[in-house]
Formats: sequence, C-alpha cells, structure tokens
Amino acid sequence: MKKMLPKLFLWAGIPALLFSSCVNDKYLIAPPPVADQSFVEEFDTVSAASNRGWKFLNVSESKGPNIWQQAGAVTPWFEAYSSHGSNVGFIGADYTSTSAAAAIISNWLVSPVVTLQNGDTISFYTRAVIYADGAGDSTDYANRLQLRLSTNGESTNVGSAADPGDFTRGLIDINPNLEAFSLLNPIATAFPYRWTRFQVTLFGLQEPVRGRFAFRYFVEGAGSNGIGSGVGVDLVTYKSKRQQ
Repeated sequence: MKKMLPKLFLWAGIPALLFSSCVNDKYLIAPPPVADQSFVEEFDTVSAASNRGWKFLNVSESKGPNIWQQAGAVTPWFEAYSSHGSNVGFIGADYTSTSAAAAIISNWLVSPVVTLQNGDTISFYTRAVIYADGAGDSTDYANRLQLRLSTNGESTNVGSAADPGDFTRGLIDINPNLEAFSLLNPIATAFPYRWTRFQVTLFGLQEPVRGRFAFRYFVEGAGSNGIGSGVGVDLVTYKSKRQQ
C-alpha cells in the first residue's frame, strides 16, 4: 500500500497544475511605458519641418496653388511669434488654397507620427491675416482653423473638401461660425488677429495608439471673391503625459 502513495500524490497534483496553467493573469502584467513623444515645432523653415515628418496636403474643392508655406507668402504677412532671429519663422495658408471664387478650402498641416495617449497635450499659437476692406476698416473676411486627430497609424488620408478622411476626431475648432473680424467693430468669438495660444489635452483613447494630429484650414465659401484671408501657425508643442 505504501508503494502506491507516490503515484496517488502525483495524479492528484495534475488537476491543480492544469487549473493553474489556464488562469489568465495578463491583468497582473503592467503594459510597458510609452516612450517620451514630446517635441516642439517652430517652423523656422518649412523644409526642415518636412524632414521631421510634417506633411502638407491641400484637398480643397477646386484646388488652388497655395499650400502651407513659410511666413504665409514670399513677403511675410507679419512677425513670427517664435523664431530664431527671423520674422519668417512660422507657417501659413490663405484663401488661394482654392482656385474658385467661392468654394471649400480644406488645406492640411499634418504632424509626424506619434504614440498618442490620454493626458498628452497639444498647444500652438495662431492668428489671422488682416486686410484693408476698402471702406475704412480692416478685416480678416472670416477664417477657421481646426485641430483634428487620426488614430490610424501613419495614415495621411485627409479626405477631400468637407470630408476629413481618417482625421475624424475634432479637438479644437476656432471660429466655426465664420465670423469676420473688424478692427472698428471687433467680435470676441472671431478668429484672433494677434498671436493667441490654444491647448487641448487628449482623452477618451482606449490605449496608447500610433497616429497623427493635424491643423486644417477649413473655410466654406472661401476664395478670391469669397471669405477667408489666411492664418498663421507657430510654436506647436506636443507634450507627453509623463513629461508634464
């Protein structure tokens, strides 16, 4: 009888081994921390920004000659907010994004690929171009700028015209009602005519994910005989949660 005991103990232990091997203990394993994704972009040169992974995509209705360019034009529109000794150290897009007299402008400035996670922040400075309106006032003819998010990896699908493609999540929408600014009768909710800072914190992501954020100069009814003048963007900062 004693000779049977070891075998009995052996067989009795097998169910316990099988049971323990089936237990899902993945919840005990903490996911690896996301590497620091923080960066600052001052657009001191467009070519350098391009080399760092920024994309410039104009998908306006009746596409015009304009893409996001240094200082907005060959002659700088205004002084940069942040630069290294040069007033051209910002990037801008304007109403010539469409060749039509009045159509949909959808001109995109797309970031490099980053690992997005809740708690990360995106901040930037922007302002509008102001023109004399021919009637003793100065105006921006109404501008709009969106900050949008894509969680589809390296995709640069920005759709066309009103369609935002993979950038389905809106983060910031400046002047969605397309109110024109006037120096003689300023409207607080119109697009800022001086460099103004905006910031958003990412939330609602199920887990860290590779993707891009993008600025969209989006004006409906814009063009040579429509609304919209132009906007500049400067000092874009992406800050990872762990660095805040």
